[in-house]
Amino acid sequence: MKFRTIFIGLFIFLIFSTLQVNGQTRIVEQGKTEWDQGILFFRSNDGNFSTRFDVRMFINGAYFFENKNELSNGTHLRKGRFAMKTTLWKTWRAEWDIDVAEGVVEVKDMFFSYAGLNNSHIKVGNFKMPLGLNELTSSRYQTFVERAYPMLAFETDRRLGIEYSKWGNKWNVRAAVYGQTMDTEKNKTKDETGNGAAIRLAIAPVLNQEMILHAGVAAVYQKPDDETNAVKFNSEPETKIGDVEILDTDNIFNVDHFTRVGLEGVASYKSFTLQSEYIQTDVSRMNGYQNATFSGSYAFLSWVITGESKPWDPTQGEFGPIVPKSDKLGAWELAVRFSHLDLTDETAGIFGGMANNITVGLNWYANPNVRFLLNYTLVDNSKFATGDGFIGDDDFSVIHALAMVYF
Repeated sequence: MKFRTIFIGLFIFLIFSTLQVNGQTRIVEQGKTEWDQGILFFRSNDGNFSTRFDVRMFINGAYFFENKNELSNGTHLRKGRFAMKTTLWKTWRAEWDIDVAEGVVEVKDMFFSYAGLNNSHIKVGNFKMPLGLNELTSSRYQTFVERAYPMLAFETDRRLGIEYSKWGNKWNVRAAVYGQTMDTEKNKTKDETGNGAAIRLAIAPVLNQEMILHAGVAAVYQKPDDETNAVKFNSEPETKIGDVEILDTDNIFNVDHFTRVGLEGVASYKSFTLQSEYIQTDVSRMNGYQNATFSGSYAFLSWVITGESKPWDPTQGEFGPIVPKSDKLGAWELAVRFSHLDLTDETAGIFGGMANNITVGLNWYANPNVRFLLNYTLVDNSKFATGDGFIGDDDFSVIHALAMVYF
């Protein structure tokens, strides 16, 4: 029943996305299509209306070596996304995005925005809150199979909120206030108390054809999501196969609020990119309980062997896709990443574990819509890395691959 309702709604949306309303509803008889960096746009000739799809199919697989906890090798559908992104009357935007990869419908981006202001927009709905370059960058453009430790543990993720964003040629600022995640089961059983605010500033003081220097800072204030006044932070070992959170603080109770501060930096020269981020989370507790602090960071170096580079997008304060120059060879990229996460605060009596990972990656961009990633990761866990019943101090390696098709 749920799938039937969704696809009926999708069909209706497709029909109405081709309509203009001007006194009465009528079919737009003339229009054009445009192909831009792997994306097909459908536009009306007057420029008032456009629609594009965002379809993603990611197939993932992993094999674990030397792990005494016997992590499960396997494959799965990492993403099964369908989205429509529409412009209405030139100044209004709408996005409708779902994922069915886990066999259930999951709401992703679901919002509308007004873009009639000068180099700015106001957005309302369900979308990612502004924290972390690695988190905000689309999964289509990620350098590695999975995002780094800090993003997995400290992501604000998508929430219902309102955002104002403004940008210039070399800067972007985004500020949002928000409430809950779209968790319908929890909303039926618990009183919602979660709310927060986030702000991010990104600048590119050096921006030319050969070199880009990017710097960013973000801050988030958030209350616990319900009346239990509990929060927790956890992370998989940078692979979703098995979906096991080895690093895990478990529930931290008596929490009044928590804050996150993120620093980000990128230096890009021709086909070389050095990117790094640091995120610190401070948990403020009530009733005499000790406050807690956790942190994570990563740094990676990538080299696009075939010479392509990533453009900087001022409207997002992020980097765009690698577009292969050759139709036959595609683009090839080598990358290495170090990432760190510490979810232990001994003073507060919280032992969520610590880990350091080293990942080596090889990427082939067959064309702007098809891509293959191969990663080999060394995982170094501390003795307190015992989430999901794991034996601590379990060091292992994993080879994981991802095939991506998106359009």
